[in-house]
Amino acid sequence: MNRFLIDGMNLAHRAHNANFELSTADGKPTGMIFGFTRTLVSLKKKYRGYKFAIAWDSRPESKIAIRPGYKADRTPLPPTVSSELQDIKILVSACGIDQYVCIGEEADDVMATLVKRWACENGHVVIYSNDKDLLQLVVDGKVVVYSPKIAQKPEKFYDESAVKERYGVPPKLLACFRSIDGDPSDGLQGVPRVRRKIVASLVSSSGGLDGVYASVEASDFSPREKSVMVETKERVYQNFLLMALKGDLQGITETLGSVDKTAIEEVLARNQIKSIDAAATADLFASVLNVKYADPVEATKIESYSLF
Repeated sequence: MNRFLIDGMNLAHRAHNANFELSTADGKPTGMIFGFTRTLVSLKKKYRGYKFAIAWDSRPESKIAIRPGYKADRTPLPPTVSSELQDIKILVSACGIDQYVCIGEEADDVMATLVKRWACENGHVVIYSNDKDLLQLVVDGKVVVYSPKIAQKPEKFYDESAVKERYGVPPKLLACFRSIDGDPSDGLQGVPRVRRKIVASLVSSSGGLDGVYASVEASDFSPREKSVMVETKERVYQNFLLMALKGDLQGITETLGSVDKTAIEEVLARNQIKSIDAAATADLFASVLNVKYADPVEATKIESYSLF
């Protein structure tokens, strides 16, 4: 089975930021649910043969226990959109989309666990998110990450070669590299002022942090770079604990979706969204390929040619 796995809060934030000015006649915000639903419909039209699923974030208690300031600088969604988020989940379920969450864990670890579960299937998984941590899951022929367009940055599909082109290491070593490189968006400081090409080379040749630090003295780092690598070793290992995705989460809650046109209509009406057709949306998600068959007719042989 082919699957299309969406990072729910990642999409919710982007939908809110792009449409925050939209509201009902009485001032209730609706931009997030409008953008979220429109994106869902657009994606399903492109990936009609894929089973859609969404993973949601929970407060990452296990990672906050390791580093209390983890993601503390992230701007949360305003409290005024909480009802939108609840309506999104109702609408998603009414589109027949399964939803997953694990209390105390982030969506990317939930996604890693799901991808591992689905690895034995004869199918392809597309992950829809611009979260760099999810690039660890890329496997040629099995898993690709679809990073959506944001502002002037175009959409991009990441296979193994694209990950290596960007970071200098394959997906399976990305957490090791990024634990040294750091991630300011998550409040994770890396090793300052060391040459990333040398870091990537060490990571690729050593296969892990233990090998990297065993090779520091013999590397092409300058004396200052070697010193700062050693000084920040504890931080780097802690970064790795926070960045390396968990593929073995227990306690994931699954909410199975079922197509319900009436529920879609109610959510759209409650949010005064008239530009999205509930019946067409239900029809789109109800059928794998959304093909409407006419009465059978006698087959006619047609000569045709293809340029591809």
